[in-house]
Amino acid sequence: MDTYNFFHKPICNFHINKAIAYTLKNYTEPLTLEEMADYLGLNKCYFCQLFKRETGKTYSQFLNELRIEKSKELLENTNLSILDIALTVGYNNQNYYSMAFKKLTGTTPKNYKNRN
Repeated sequence: MDTYNFFHKPICNFHINKAIAYTLKNYTEPLTLEEMADYLGLNKCYFCQLFKRETGKTYSQFLNELRIEKSKELLENTNLSILDIALTVGYNNQNYYSMAFKKLTGTTPKNYKNRN
């Protein structure tokens, strides 16, 4: 999945490209703003401002959208349970996953899976 699925323009900033690449590779792991800022060697507030300015989204929005998109692939192509899918894409709570999924897609993971 490339960044053009999430952003309307190419991202030119080195730090933001590095953050996106790291997130695409590690979205299944717990990721926090603090850890990302440390990884980049940036202040957390500066990283948040820079990410929003460069992408038009917060880092949390990007991470949630990525995880939901990956979970949609699993819902369509596997027989994993909703809980297993939530855990696989980096959520540690099925209820939070379901809430985030519905907020971004307008439907629940179960309804999404059943319609395919």
